Amino acid sequence: MEAIMSETKSLVFYISKYSPKESKKRIEDLLDLYIVDISKIIKDLGYDTKDLSVQSEFILNYSIHKKINHGIYNSKCEGILICYRGNSPDFMDNLVSFVEDLQEPIEYSFNFIN
Repeated sequence: MEAIMSETKSLVFYISKYSPKESKKRIEDLLDLYIVDISKIIKDLGYDTKDLSVQSEFILNYSIHKKINHGIYNSKCEGILICYRGNSPDFMDNLVSFVEDLQEPIEYSFNFIN
């Protein structure tokens, strides 16, 4: 009996400080992207980034991870566009840790939109 090999998913994460609409204009390849607009998530949760408690940071991180996770396992998307003006080195470190800790390994790369 032949073992079934699972194919490793490969994704490109596009990181942008612009709005989703502006970011799409700046991407040369017209891809089917899954959009994670962190500013919209913050707004929908009713938070202000200048005054976050430990509990609200946890809820915010959980919501962002859930949205990114949904994009990773979406069979239609060719990449994930993450839009947020407040990108920081901590944000990138957290994103890399999140992707590396997934149960199913994926190949990934980051493209920064300028």
